[in-house]
Amino acid sequence: MANFKFITIRKGELVVREGQYNVELFYVASGILRCYNLKDGKDVTNDFFFEDTFFTDYGALLNNRPASLYFEAIEDAGLYKISRGRLLELSGKYPELKTWGGKMAEQLFAQSIAKQSKLKADSPKERYLSILDDTPQIIQRIPLSLIASYLGITPVHLSRIRKDLRE
Repeated sequence: MANFKFITIRKGELVVREGQYNVELFYVASGILRCYNLKDGKDVTNDFFFEDTFFTDYGALLNNRPASLYFEAIEDAGLYKISRGRLLELSGKYPELKTWGGKMAEQLFAQSIAKQSKLKADSPKERYLSILDDTPQIIQRIPLSLIASYLGITPVHLSRIRKDLRE
């Protein structure tokens, strides 16, 4: 933990911006962050990160390239961060850290494939029901407009789905 720096960020603040160099690895101690990108000027939510999870733009971190994503606080948040250079230094010094990083990358890849499969195969209603079952904290703590963006639908469509489920 001595190698991580603790920071606090306010709701709405960005911790990573598209085009940013020197992307760091973050750990969420408190709060929620979302990952999004801009497509044709439209904000598209890709994922949410709750307490006790790591996040970063992995492509940018691993390849030392500019970030292609944005990470924004949805709530005030407490984060621990570590630089790429320090992470690489520690990985060289402690081989088990490199093993842990590989396992984390494998897990993220598997989650990404599963999420892409659901987005392509499931209807918006099925995706919403899946969120209710798998990650109910999304429904409890995240604004509906961001949930709609995450599901790839409009807020009006999400309202219809929620209304149908109540009936």
